[in-house]
Amino acid sequence: MLSRRSFLTLSGAMMATPSWAAITQQLTNEKLYASAYSINRKEHYFGVFDGDGEMVWSTSLTDRAHAPLIHPNQSIIGIVARRPGYFIDFFNVSNNQRIKRIEPSKDHHFYGHALFTNDGSHLITQENHFPTGQGKIFVREWPSGEIIQSFSSNGIGPHESVFLDQQVLVIANGGLMTHPDNDRDILNLDTMKPNVTYLSLNDGRVLNQSVHSNDLHQLSIRHLDVNQQGTVALGFQYQGDIWDQVPLVGLSRVNQAHIEYLPIPEDVRVRFKQYCGSVCFDKSGEVLAVSTPRGGLVAYWHVNSKTFLGIENCRDVCGLIGTDNVHEFLLTSGTGTQLKNNPVQNTSKMIKKHPNFHWDNHLRCINT
Repeated sequence: MLSRRSFLTLSGAMMATPSWAAITQQLTNEKLYASAYSINRKEHYFGVFDGDGEMVWSTSLTDRAHAPLIHPNQSIIGIVARRPGYFIDFFNVSNNQRIKRIEPSKDHHFYGHALFTNDGSHLITQENHFPTGQGKIFVREWPSGEIIQSFSSNGIGPHESVFLDQQVLVIANGGLMTHPDNDRDILNLDTMKPNVTYLSLNDGRVLNQSVHSNDLHQLSIRHLDVNQQGTVALGFQYQGDIWDQVPLVGLSRVNQAHIEYLPIPEDVRVRFKQYCGSVCFDKSGEVLAVSTPRGGLVAYWHVNSKTFLGIENCRDVCGLIGTDNVHEFLLTSGTGTQLKNNPVQNTSKMIKKHPNFHWDNHLRCINT
């Protein structure tokens, strides 16, 4: 626990941190994106690049990381360790300093994702209480990192969460019970029950929860995004046989009892190899993109009509985010590629390729 003097020192440093707008005034291209990346199996980094793919900031990491999180007001970014993760490191981009490390609660580990509230005053972390396998949601004060509220995630394996609004958290409970001693071993393969939970952050009430039918109980719900209309998109990772014909992408709503599965041509579904990476809506919320690094492609849907739009081939692609342009996405891959793609206009443009970079799973946009 921080002493009062340490807390005041840290708070003062945070208050002195410039805004993202102040940072981008110094750049020719004001759009910024954040991602972890590796040079090889032992050299791991966290970086920020502009809309032209040029690196504007980077720092080394002690281990490979998973998903960034962006402070909404100040030029502070965090990166979460890969599952089973034991750190979230935060950096001040303006002076290239690591300002804080947050660690999970005792007998817990992180799942690779976390998020700030809109005002930047609180941090939400998803954690696994590995002695019991139960998922936990912690609300932490920022910048101290102290836990001020805790809730059950109402499932196992809360991998990623998004805000439906600032009072409701949507949780992808993946359903995989694991222990950090052998984290890739699934301990409940026969009894998995992944779900999507809509959780009130006011009092911890479950506002809605949707599950698969029993025959799809091994269809782990891992990643999600929400659009302006409150539609939640879900990406699945199937733990059953590779040849089973199962849905891989779904939609959910807070007032909807069941998960709705999106159509996908069988030749494309097979290429996914039962694995979805990132899930992302475009700026308008009309088009959904889902990546699969195993399949080397991104698939697109028009959400309202539930129409499959097609694919963009990109080897080892996983990072995915909507740009400021309607229907346009930015893609990053393990081959170092940065690519912009518009599936409605059927346009694709290579921005840059960093030959020695292996971009990690998730990409975030910095709103300035």
